[in-house]
Amino acid sequence: MENTPFFTVIIPVYNVENYLGRCLDSVLSQSFADFEIIAVNDGSADSSLAVLHRYAQKDSRIKIISKENGGLPAARNSGLYDACGKYVFFLDSDDTMCEDALQNAYTAICEEDYPDLLNTGFIKSLYGEILTYDCVYPGDEFFVPELTGDERWIKLWHSKKTLDIIMTKFIRRDFLRDSGIVFNTRLFAQEDSDFAFNIYRKAKTMAYRNFYSFCYFKYREGSLSTEWSYKAVASVFSRWYNFFYTDVQFYKLNDECKKIVEAEKKDFLIAIRRGIYKLGVKYSDKEAYDMVTMLEHYFEKDIKKLPMTKGPFGFVYPLYRIIGIRNTVKLLRLFVRIRDSIIKK
Repeated sequence: MENTPFFTVIIPVYNVENYLGRCLDSVLSQSFADFEIIAVNDGSADSSLAVLHRYAQKDSRIKIISKENGGLPAARNSGLYDACGKYVFFLDSDDTMCEDALQNAYTAICEEDYPDLLNTGFIKSLYGEILTYDCVYPGDEFFVPELTGDERWIKLWHSKKTLDIIMTKFIRRDFLRDSGIVFNTRLFAQEDSDFAFNIYRKAKTMAYRNFYSFCYFKYREGSLSTEWSYKAVASVFSRWYNFFYTDVQFYKLNDECKKIVEAEKKDFLIAIRRGIYKLGVKYSDKEAYDMVTMLEHYFEKDIKKLPMTKGPFGFVYPLYRIIGIRNTVKLLRLFVRIRDSIIKK
């Protein structure tokens, strides 16, 4: 295993011919050269695969995996299964790695005696405006020996003092293998945070360094980060239902963390109740009523227990308790149709 690279950079690729070269260049130009790139072509219909082959012919550190389109989580898992590096880093193909990110990560990992997880900051280019998101050590109180792994990540999650973006993390590959952590292929949104939560739950050692690992670009329609389809929303509902109503029962939590979970559950249900308004005005009939069926099954009983909330849609809230989610959405959709017919006249 003498030729084992220190880093494996996993890049899922799907129809990004205009951005892929810039992404690959940002990795290949790193000052720290002991890495491999695993590029997973997830059934691209454009010339992305040709771009990959052109780069791979020039640099033997690039390994290409081609597969039928199966979504971002499955593509990342494919790269993870073939990774040989001591540490893995996930990079989206329309983003870039920051200058000296690998050298900075290598230095930090050695200084921290090879932790399971290294957390970093990142840069966001929001339609050309540059924003920075620092990595800040959350505090010793999150790492006292009395806390279980579940209690630690619940407190970190609630504190908002850590980033759940997976591209801000360098993860020890053997830790992932031994823990059995992979991306949930049933999720069509928030698969990053789901993966990160599992890491926080199981990691024994973590380090924090305030350098920037990658630059996230938001500038194009059609990227996975800008599309929230019905399928994506449905998978998010399913994920949080499983957590709040099933998974958390198996965690060993102290009283403080139990209260945190209940508070987060309430906030989540309030967000759903506000979002129900959109079912009346945004989705197609089939999507709206399919989602209503799911909400009735999962959350209606607890949503009705919530107190009234003031705000622009406050007039809708009493309807939830009186006539339920389905009839509320029907009334909203009827109102929209009447309004649209009047506007057309």
